[in-house]
Amino acid sequence: MLLSELLMAIGDGPLRARSTAKFDPDLNEVLLDDGATTIGPGQIVLAIRSGAEQDLVDQAERAGCRAVVVSSSAQVEPRPNVVVLDSDIAWTPLFVLLRTMLLASHDEASDATGPSSVHGLADAVAVMVGGSVVLYDRAHRVIAYSVQGHEIDHVRRDAILGRRTPDQWIRRFTIDRTAYQTYSEPGRVVRVADYQDLHTRLRIAVHTGDEVIGEISVAEGATPFPPHAEEALRRAARLAVPVVLRHHRAQDAERITRERTVRTLLREGALPAPMLSGEGSKVARELFVLGFGLDQGPGSADVPPDEQVSERFVHFLSLHLGAIDASSLVAPLDGAYWAVVSAGVTTHGRLVKSAQLALGQLARMGVRANAAIGPLAATPETVPATKRIVEDLLAIARSEGSSGRMMTPETSWAGLVLVAACRGLNENNAVPRGPIDALVAYDQRHDSNLVETLATFLDEFGSISAAASRLYLHPNTLRHRVQRIAEVSGLDLNDANERLAAAILLRSAHVSESQAV
Repeated sequence: MLLSELLMAIGDGPLRARSTAKFDPDLNEVLLDDGATTIGPGQIVLAIRSGAEQDLVDQAERAGCRAVVVSSSAQVEPRPNVVVLDSDIAWTPLFVLLRTMLLASHDEASDATGPSSVHGLADAVAVMVGGSVVLYDRAHRVIAYSVQGHEIDHVRRDAILGRRTPDQWIRRFTIDRTAYQTYSEPGRVVRVADYQDLHTRLRIAVHTGDEVIGEISVAEGATPFPPHAEEALRRAARLAVPVVLRHHRAQDAERITRERTVRTLLREGALPAPMLSGEGSKVARELFVLGFGLDQGPGSADVPPDEQVSERFVHFLSLHLGAIDASSLVAPLDGAYWAVVSAGVTTHGRLVKSAQLALGQLARMGVRANAAIGPLAATPETVPATKRIVEDLLAIARSEGSSGRMMTPETSWAGLVLVAACRGLNENNAVPRGPIDALVAYDQRHDSNLVETLATFLDEFGSISAAASRLYLHPNTLRHRVQRIAEVSGLDLNDANERLAAAILLRSAHVSESQAV
């Protein structure tokens, strides 16, 4: 990055050249002069040792280093081959700013990946614009922030702690048409002001072409924004593009690896690599499996949630369960969201309470969901069987039209027994269903409801009065129907085995229908 490009990028304030040079050095590294560091071409060096500025300028000229930054109060004799620049800001934020700018100019820089680069970007923007910074990704989650000593309001604090803008403020901004104005008008700085208890914000989308890949939000501190703040934020948004793109590539690679790991563990029983390392490798072989099922409304069971909803939900669960087990894995799979947690760091009861808290928070956010936890998987090989139990528990909750339910094998054992029995019947087509099939055919031909009548009669343990009340029938009418059921199907309703078999067959059909919805 040429020195002239660097000065243009960071704008007025942080750096000023003492004189106009006839050359424009190409820079790729920023160094702090500690008296022992070797300097050379391609570097811009910060003269942090007071009183040694002249020695550094002379050393730079001999070593081919063409740019030195000194304090504005330092007395330095110029050298023809060195550009001397003044700075009035502290060395640490200046170093962060210059390093971030140089890294951002090299899209494929091998050492510019991961969290350090996005947090460096946030620090640099805070210096450039003059306020606390939050950097959001495309799903509007916090990926980096920088306070830099600025006073912050409670909304900014809650966004940083919760890793996203608080829901009540998202709703408020949306009603006022300011929440996603940056997304619809990329390149424009949006000023959010005149809200009680909310410091003024400057916001701008980070975009490449027509695609918005993130957003920068800068909040005013105790002092007002400087006059150049909006222009500085526009420059910051352009400089942020390669940094945010690298972050997304790293996140996408991590997501793909995580989903592949969870898929392999849940379907094949192979232990994830992260759980094989470290002191907890032995206990990590005992695992808990949690499943979360989202209800997105009627007819949506076969429609996958959009990418933004999925990303946010995975992020929500990762944060929630990460407080219990930092190595926990969360990923979407087979129409649900799955979490795998080591039994070596928590207990079944603590996970149940944590899932209940998550469901409560989701309900307050307007999200309908159920959760289920399976029995302890003593070995990785038993995880697929545990997953199937969790799937059955979620299916039971879905068939009952429940929301906010925390399902466990202990509290839903009867449902699990019936689901297992029904699955066995459905997987074994050789089991005769003659009596039930005969009733179904009769109902279709005569537009009657003998199947429903039989199911209700059996649910009420053969009580004519209770079943008649549920079906809104006179008891004598129900007696005639029960007699007709016996004639059409051949069932002997006085036989306990036939009653039990008929009830399981009817339940099997009901479970199959509910799982298909």
